[in-house]
Amino acid sequence: MGGTSPRSLTAVALVAVGVLAAATVVVAGAAGTVHAFPVGAAASALVGLAAALSMLLRRGAGGAERTMGLAVGLWAAGQAWIALLALRQPGLPQQPTPGDALQTFAAPLALVAVMALPRPSGYAGRRRQLALDGAVVAATGAALLWRVAFLPLDPSGTAALTAGAVVLADLAVLGLCVQLAVAGLDRGAALVALGVGLFVSADLVNTHDLVQPGGTWPWSATAAACAAWPLVAAGFAAAGRQRLGGPRLEAFGADVRTGAVTTALVIVQVLAALVSSTVSDRPVDAVTGVLFGVVVASLVTRELVHRGQRSRLVEELRHQALHDPLTGLANRHALSARLAELAQDPELAGDPGRGDRVTAVVLDVDGFREVNTRLGHAAGDQLLRVLAQRVSAALPAGWTAHHYGGDEFVAAGPGDLARGTRVAAALLDAVAAPVELAVAGAVAVTACAGVSSAADGETDPLTAVAEATGALREAQAAGRGRVHVHDEAAHERSARRLQVRERLREAVAAGTVTAALQPVVDVATGATTGFEALARWRDAELGDVRPDEFIAVAEEAGLVPAVGAAVLRAGLVALQQAGGVERRLRLAVNASPLELRAPGYVDGVLGALADAGVPVDLLTVEVTEGLFMTTDDPAVAVLAELGAAGARVAVDDFGTGYSSLSYLERLPVHIVKIDRSLVSGVDRSRPRAVLEAVVALCRALDLEVVAEGVETAEQAAVVRGLGVQRGQGWYWSRPLPPELVAQHVAERSAAL
Repeated sequence: MGGTSPRSLTAVALVAVGVLAAATVVVAGAAGTVHAFPVGAAASALVGLAAALSMLLRRGAGGAERTMGLAVGLWAAGQAWIALLALRQPGLPQQPTPGDALQTFAAPLALVAVMALPRPSGYAGRRRQLALDGAVVAATGAALLWRVAFLPLDPSGTAALTAGAVVLADLAVLGLCVQLAVAGLDRGAALVALGVGLFVSADLVNTHDLVQPGGTWPWSATAAACAAWPLVAAGFAAAGRQRLGGPRLEAFGADVRTGAVTTALVIVQVLAALVSSTVSDRPVDAVTGVLFGVVVASLVTRELVHRGQRSRLVEELRHQALHDPLTGLANRHALSARLAELAQDPELAGDPGRGDRVTAVVLDVDGFREVNTRLGHAAGDQLLRVLAQRVSAALPAGWTAHHYGGDEFVAAGPGDLARGTRVAAALLDAVAAPVELAVAGAVAVTACAGVSSAADGETDPLTAVAEATGALREAQAAGRGRVHVHDEAAHERSARRLQVRERLREAVAAGTVTAALQPVVDVATGATTGFEALARWRDAELGDVRPDEFIAVAEEAGLVPAVGAAVLRAGLVALQQAGGVERRLRLAVNASPLELRAPGYVDGVLGALADAGVPVDLLTVEVTEGLFMTTDDPAVAVLAELGAAGARVAVDDFGTGYSSLSYLERLPVHIVKIDRSLVSGVDRSRPRAVLEAVVALCRALDLEVVAEGVETAEQAAVVRGLGVQRGQGWYWSRPLPPELVAQHVAERSAAL
């Protein structure tokens, strides 16, 4: 259960004091006793003092609240002085009193306090705008009150000066408070405006009645003042709690509202002053002239300020529309305009017979999805910001960098394909330098790029970007850190990739992605000891699609987990139906980090094993050595979980990546599969020496070794002589379709 906060109790106590003081004033005023005025003045002084102390002493009070507390304290001190004078000399003191002079100093402090109230964030100069609005309202209102209420009294010069100062000061504070409330501030500003409005109304009535000859004490006005200060104190406390922020467009809209209110108030007040002058037939005096001069000057200044703010806001909105908020680079909307500019500028065309003039380079970060998945989106955003700066800095004069979306950047500028290729190479070099990330330290990434030029007179300048994007896909298909230049063949290949992507989605949904099983044999005897399940896909329209083609497309389309699950299930069914479980033949499947990081991967694997009736200890999960994983990668924990369940873990393509040895230390590895590039070079001394060293290392670590890509009898003899236990390759068998696995098992397998 929550209790009442000390701040709320203070507000309640202040309200109680204000109500009690107002009641005292009402009783004294209605009774009409000789001491009614000093009692009323003392009561209002006590309320003001209590409100001032609450604002000055409240823990956490800001500068605005303490400044207002000082202003209210000065007013209370002046009111106490007036009460003391009334006690010593019965009746109303002669105006102005020293207390009045003291209270006059409270007005500037109140203005400063109101201006310092917390307010929504907005464009520069908003305080100046609100101050001008307040000045316009105050000066117009003062002119109206002067002509309607005070000028007819014709008081003495000193009293007139006092009355004028009170009117102007009160209305200045009130005008500013009204503008702040209309501008859309929190409820604290509204309470301040309400309290100040109540006090100003009371003070104007009080001043009017006291300065006229034979004036009487307006006790109802003093009672209203008693209720005003608790509202002001509560409003400042609430404003201190609710510090709002907002976009600049909202701030501009708030100023439009305040401008409308200011205009309406000025029109009403000017019309009232004109009506008053017509009815009373009084000429325009000096005070009225000065006040209306202030109105005109404030209105002119306000309009000039508003125009400047409006111009800056339009410029900022234009910048936001054409720039990416994450990287600060120009966005794809700005790219369209830039390409059109390049295509239409005859000075950029160079040699008219050259045929090319607008070149686009599309760059994509390799493996960015892995960074986002493994390190988090904050790290991914930081990486993009750093790369954006590098891309922009690496461009030659006349070229512009654009963030096209995701991890893609586009550079556009004048030049032909040769220049675009040089620019692409420079961008790849800039990206390749390690990036220091806050959560992961130094991270090295690569990128691929596609290059295309729009022909002279090209009607659609975005064609260059579309063609460069197709060339980028070609570069990505060739590997990491590649550049590809657009040609017609590349365009056809890009169209093919799009077709493969759409058909692969349908194939995954229909379950037509299957597996071929390639035997893994005992090198010494040639007997089959297991199989590796390899993805296969035959499409009704495309025919047999090569694995390297559709696997690359699956990685781009996020279909790798679905394809991997289909291959696993197809391989397990084929192994079971061929009698491989009874003979204890193992099944190896490839798993990318994308699969291992997918939620529920382990449960999916164990479920597939249970459905097929294959024990978990017959499964080997192969992870490509060249893929990027660290000890804290969730994929490593998944591999450990599979190993604990009984599955074995193999490092595939060992010897091709940058972290071969560290993989053996960091991953829960049981098997090492030596890459075919090492096996194919056994007839040369250096590759053979490397192969011997790898086998010796694995033997020392008690790891099983499988030689991949064995295609000749000579290669088989060498790996056998080095003590390699298992082999895989066309020398023993090609990958088999599921319907031939049973025959192979019956003829060539060995029970383990």
